[in-house]
Amino acid sequence: MKSSAQDLFHFQGFRSPRYTQVPDEVFDELMPHLSGAELKVLLYIIRRTFGFKKESDNISLQQLLHGITTGEGTVLDRGTGLSKKTLLETIKSLMEKNLILTERRRSKEKGDEPTTYRLNMIDDQREGTTPPRGVKSTPGGGVKSTPRPRGKNYTTQETEGQQTVTNTVNGVVKGGEKSVLQQLPDLGDPPEKTAYIAQYVILPTLGDEQSVKFYELVAAKIPEQVIRETLSEVRADGARNPARLFTYKIQRYALAQQKP
Repeated sequence: MKSSAQDLFHFQGFRSPRYTQVPDEVFDELMPHLSGAELKVLLYIIRRTFGFKKESDNISLQQLLHGITTGEGTVLDRGTGLSKKTLLETIKSLMEKNLILTERRRSKEKGDEPTTYRLNMIDDQREGTTPPRGVKSTPGGGVKSTPRPRGKNYTTQETEGQQTVTNTVNGVVKGGEKSVLQQLPDLGDPPEKTAYIAQYVILPTLGDEQSVKFYELVAAKIPEQVIRETLSEVRADGARNPARLFTYKIQRYALAQQKP
């Protein structure tokens, strides 16, 4: 017998074309061997990783259970809908079946942090990067930092550009003048995707909750792949102020798009 919640649920329909890549093995090999709960958790991890062109993502139990809602109340997703007990048993089962890899994260400042999840890919195994039994625990914080490249010489143009960015607030030039970023046309992505990229792609790298609105502006104007590549460059550069360097690089990209 259906519950009242199930009776009330009515799906309005799919929007197209917006897709998340799912490995064929999920349909061709795994379907008969997975329970409904296992399939839910696996697909949620796929959505949070491949759905945003990432190999892994930091996902809290709360997000797996109930999904993600922004500080402004926008619902980005609704999680798996499982109970906590079932969820924990399901994660353990997926790890034992060698379908997912996890990396527990802990820091002195925040204590236990959301676990990093990724699919167990054959390419990782060939490169010797896959840890045994699906579990990788990194002591002292979990997140590995990329060392600053040796002998990195910044050009005069880049140095001057970073200094110019200090005259902006959240990417907008002081004095009310519209920035080159604001002048770019919107990409037309749904608001939930823009909010997700700002909250869970840009913010974890750059920090500064007060700049989320600017990050949403970036996500609305700049292709996701460009954002991810820029964040990778910022991490590799090891800048003392990564947010400032990111803003400069994004503004430089925006300026290049306006040239005839």
